Amino acid sequence: MLLVFITLAATFTPIFAKLSVAEISPLSFGFFRFGFAAILFYITLKFRKLDLKFDKKDYPRLILLALLCIPLNQFFFLTGIKLSYASHSGIIYSLNPVYAYIVAVLFNYEKFNYSKLFSILLTVVGIFFIFYEGLTQVNVDSNVIRGDVLLLFAVLTFSMYLTLGKRTIEKYGALKTSTFVFLAGSVFYIPLFIYDLPNFTLAHLTYKGIIGFFYLSVVVAYLAYFVWYYALKNIAVSKLTTLSNISPLLTVLFSIIFLSEHISVYFIIGSAITLLGVFVMHRVSIDIS
Repeated sequence: MLLVFITLAATFTPIFAKLSVAEISPLSFGFFRFGFAAILFYITLKFRKLDLKFDKKDYPRLILLALLCIPLNQFFFLTGIKLSYASHSGIIYSLNPVYAYIVAVLFNYEKFNYSKLFSILLTVVGIFFIFYEGLTQVNVDSNVIRGDVLLLFAVLTFSMYLTLGKRTIEKYGALKTSTFVFLAGSVFYIPLFIYDLPNFTLAHLTYKGIIGFFYLSVVVAYLAYFVWYYALKNIAVSKLTTLSNISPLLTVLFSIIFLSEHISVYFIIGSAITLLGVFVMHRVSIDIS
């Protein structure tokens, strides 16, 4: 049941995000989404009788994590998915382990392994195919290309957050670190929300937007966090990584069913190559460990 929950949470995130930002301005939606999730984290922290005290030397890193996770990631993700497609988001976000590995190498958290170079090259080729149609055909909406670029930056900021936050989480615990990140990140998000106020309206809000808000705030940002860390302790990593490769495929399938998204031949080829690269990265990581 945990594996099913994690898979479905990742699968439907782009779909509900696409539905929500169609009714609520992306920047405003991101503020309310993580503001609500931050409150839930803080209540949980107090319930477990924990505090938000950290060593002074760790505050700069915590602030950086808050900026990466909330205002930067949500700006790129929600704005990107409004312009692009949920199916594109599902495939592009599958790059997260590849990005995380590259970031870890750049910051000297891991040593470069030539056995992973092939998987990185595969993902580059796969993303090229996904972008190829938009770059070569004049009848393709240019907003989709801009959206895909923003989604690439969304994955980059999230991967940086995961990689740079690993040591902090090991030192203070995931709940304590995440609570600070969500609270501080929501505060840092306020300027974006104020800037977006002229675009904020609930006039077009329907049950789809309401369901999307609670799904992304409670199920994904809050509940999935606890399930994921519990799963890491009790389920084999190989099973988790295998399912992480299934989620993008399910996202594409349900995007076609629920959002009537068009899937081109270039997208199918690019998705297959990208997911193959991610799968190879997972297998190499498991073999090395």
